[in-house]
Amino acid sequence: MNKKVLIWVVLCVPVLASAQFSRLRNQPLFDKTPLHFGFHIGLNWYDFNMDLADLSEQPDLFGVTSEALPGYNINIVSNLRLTEHLDLRFTPGFAATVRNLHFDMVNPFTSEREIITRQIESSYVQFPFHLKFKSVRIDNYRLYLMGGLRYTNDLASKAKVVDDGLFKLQRHVADYEVGFGADFYFEYFKFSPQIRAAWGLTDLLVQDGTPQVEAFDALRNQAVLINFTFE
Repeated sequence: MNKKVLIWVVLCVPVLASAQFSRLRNQPLFDKTPLHFGFHIGLNWYDFNMDLADLSEQPDLFGVTSEALPGYNINIVSNLRLTEHLDLRFTPGFAATVRNLHFDMVNPFTSEREIITRQIESSYVQFPFHLKFKSVRIDNYRLYLMGGLRYTNDLASKAKVVDDGLFKLQRHVADYEVGFGADFYFEYFKFSPQIRAAWGLTDLLVQDGTPQVEAFDALRNQAVLINFTFE
């Protein structure tokens, strides 16, 4: 084989191999835009962080447990680029959830000990602000951490309803959230699965004098959320 041809082959093989095995980046300028929008949908499991009172002082009440049931949420995403690895996100939306509180107590009508359940429905209009800390992009994905604060208005709150058969929660709620996820870049959009946890900053109790409310010193939100974002 001619030496010139051999040298040409030796020089071209690495280039051809690199072109064959390198991955084409989808939407390489996506994260360079100062502002972009999207939406996310997800599932939530809201529960209670319970600060119980001294139940020994309440002879008709023996214990309280909570039960988280699955709900859903839908949010709009507004993303402001601050730096190469930091974004500010505003994600207003709606969330629906159901929780149960089970009271081991003496029924005042039958004078027998039993489990009395109070089901609590919430319809949240949410206004979260988050900071998103992004890793270096590798091919068509990157990882991120996020955290922030959220104000919530519970449209289903019965705080002002006079009914001893209801367990009432405050209408206005503040929480803080942390989470992590991954951004996957496709040809026409970016898809981001995410796991997030939330803890309440405000006390949810409505002091109405009922025995169930007297079981708590404070009651706050805690939740796990799984979101799927499209941008």
